[in-house]
Amino acid sequence: MLLRLLTSGSLLLLPYLSLGQAPVNLPAETFKQQLRNKYLHNDTAQAIVNLYSKRQAGGAGWIVGGALSAARLAVGGGRTTTSNGIVVEQQSANIGAVLLVTAPFLGYGLGKMLHYSNAHLEQQLTAYAAGQPLPRSLRRKLKPRFFDQVIINYKPVPVAPAP
Repeated sequence: MLLRLLTSGSLLLLPYLSLGQAPVNLPAETFKQQLRNKYLHNDTAQAIVNLYSKRQAGGAGWIVGGALSAARLAVGGGRTTTSNGIVVEQQSANIGAVLLVTAPFLGYGLGKMLHYSNAHLEQQLTAYAAGQPLPRSLRRKLKPRFFDQVIINYKPVPVAPAP
């Protein structure tokens, strides 16, 4: 039963794998590329964009990890086994307990996504471009690794489909 379900699910997802091969410009990516082009010769602005990109990706990772663990915990129980004439029944996981266990992970990821949002990034860069000093909390987070990333002028490349 499980094998049949996994096989049919895989076959249903097969057409969507081809969509993953096509180049897609997500709104967040194009927004950051516009900011990178706008502040091309400003290493501090580039480092701020790098910091926000890294933290947004981390927040998304926490959310995905929490959601996957919640799904695993929710689906994991509820089976009956018989061993030497003794029937052992395991009950399925309590949804409340699953949410209680995974809520901190989901909350932490959501907090990172909200704090390091594109709107907040634009607000910080606009204030910095206007000559205001960076907030102390942001200055403390800017480590040398964010300045060391190569600044590349983004040029979109036209993609022609293969014949």
